[in-house]
Amino acid sequence: MKQRLSDHIKLTFYLCALTAGMVALFLRDAPAAAGALPWVYQFSIVGYYGTLVLFVSLLMVPVSLLSTTRWVLPVLGWVWLMYLAIDLAVFNLYRFHLDWLMVQMFLLDFRGMGIPVFVLVLSALLAVVLLGLIVWIYAARRSGTVRHIPWFVLGLLLMPTGLAANSVINIWAAHFTREEITGYRPYMPLYYPVESASTAKHVSDWWPDLFPAAPGHASTLTNKVSGIIRYPLEQPSCTPSHSPPSVLMIVVESWQADSLTPTIMPHLSTFAARATRFDKHLSSGAVTVPGLFGLMYGLHPNYFELFKTSPARYPSVFTETLHQQGYLTRVFTSSSLDGFSLGKLFFARVPDEQIFTDKSDEQVVAKYLASLKTATTAPRFDFIFLTSSHSPYYYPPDYARFTPLPVVKGGFAIDKQANNVPYKNDYHNSLLYTDALLARVLDAAQKSGVLENSWVVITGDHAEEFNENGLGYWGHGSNFTRWQTHTPLLVMAPGQFAGRQESRLSLHQDIVPTLMQEALGCQSPIENYSHGRHLFHLPERRGTLLASYMMQAYWADDTVFDRTTNRSYDWRDMKLGRTLADRETIRALMNEERRFLSGSVP
Repeated sequence: MKQRLSDHIKLTFYLCALTAGMVALFLRDAPAAAGALPWVYQFSIVGYYGTLVLFVSLLMVPVSLLSTTRWVLPVLGWVWLMYLAIDLAVFNLYRFHLDWLMVQMFLLDFRGMGIPVFVLVLSALLAVVLLGLIVWIYAARRSGTVRHIPWFVLGLLLMPTGLAANSVINIWAAHFTREEITGYRPYMPLYYPVESASTAKHVSDWWPDLFPAAPGHASTLTNKVSGIIRYPLEQPSCTPSHSPPSVLMIVVESWQADSLTPTIMPHLSTFAARATRFDKHLSSGAVTVPGLFGLMYGLHPNYFELFKTSPARYPSVFTETLHQQGYLTRVFTSSSLDGFSLGKLFFARVPDEQIFTDKSDEQVVAKYLASLKTATTAPRFDFIFLTSSHSPYYYPPDYARFTPLPVVKGGFAIDKQANNVPYKNDYHNSLLYTDALLARVLDAAQKSGVLENSWVVITGDHAEEFNENGLGYWGHGSNFTRWQTHTPLLVMAPGQFAGRQESRLSLHQDIVPTLMQEALGCQSPIENYSHGRHLFHLPERRGTLLASYMMQAYWADDTVFDRTTNRSYDWRDMKLGRTLADRETIRALMNEERRFLSGSVP
């Protein structure tokens, strides 16, 4: 029994050591450490993964003490190291990490992915060699005896110590956007270090010299960090109009496409009659962050985590062009954009006095109306984000038109198959209220003359589900069906008075390139800075990427291919399973996804 426990501890130690070697291989192309703290952070990443190995090992102790099951830990260790090795190869080739859909594509069509046969042979040999190494470590007495156990235990105790250091450094770096630290994150797979904005301030108070309460800058990094991202491929070439149009962009929180009706939202339905209404419009995500990212960057949402680590280095080409052309940018929102670095990504050049925030949508609208009285000769970019339609839905009592209402808000959390009518009524009341607020916005903008030469874009950050799939899903962020990703899009160009409808698929990613070309006079190819298309020249057939906070998916021909869970289902009805039939579109999406990643295989 003692020998088996000794073998278990010994193998755990060597698995941590081999994991440390893999971490070093992942980081070999990462930015060079600029100072002592980045060096410590790189070593602490070993503690992050080593603690994971240690935790699994502790769970496996009873299993390893039985002669019939003592092989489980060596097999798990082999699988773990093989995953790291395969992911490393994938990352070196494609500059993104392994997921289930890539595995499925490989099994169905590895030649179509451009993988040579000799690479498969080498991979098989590596797997055999690695398995043999682990078996030797586990079984051979020369690889460690009982008297070495104290040293093994001491080495393993360094893992949680490294995790603690990793967490403290990352909490500080993520909050203050210290790119000399956050720049390493994209290189590591399954890497979700701890973040806490409130704790970050305490960390700076405790060690002000080591963790200053000040943001980092791109200049603190070597040029090597830019090796993973090439954005834009070329700076856009633009010729502004002699009378540049303003842009009014309105985003409604959790806006389901089916709710844009004369009964629920009468004012916006009237506005739609003189705008272009895109009937099949997909957000770039099923939650706010990827939805807003695709909207403001024109890029697929998988780029958010890459850009989040270095917001100063990769501002949106759209907002940068607005700044270069002298636009007055103002932000009106009832949602804090400080979380997830959204404010730093979207509005880094906007002075604090031009960012108006309030918990009340009514006050946000009041601030926008007041801004219309400020005389300016510069074209405007106004961004309005209203959140009354986010659960728990808010509206004054006068707007409780749709009844019955739920007895307990959020009661569906107890009963996933609850009658959705009361909950949907509650939601529709909040949209009725939002509609009234936006009527004031559009009416005031019309009377002030702003709309005479303005592009107006009205959409949602994502949609909202009320168990329409019948599978117990509510709210957003849990799947990528139409109920969580299909949101309205209304676009009115300057001088447009007649409405039209577009039935072809449009995306959040299409809005930036359309405004770049039409409003800002940019002639450069869209492919240089966006994954989107021009909204008024949409293709007949296309695919896209969707994201949630922890999940990503491909969308093609009304089929969702969830890259995280390896599920495939019908976008309109999740109960209908779908197979991976359109491999050409998926391969095209994979290539498109890598467009702004340097060093990847096209």
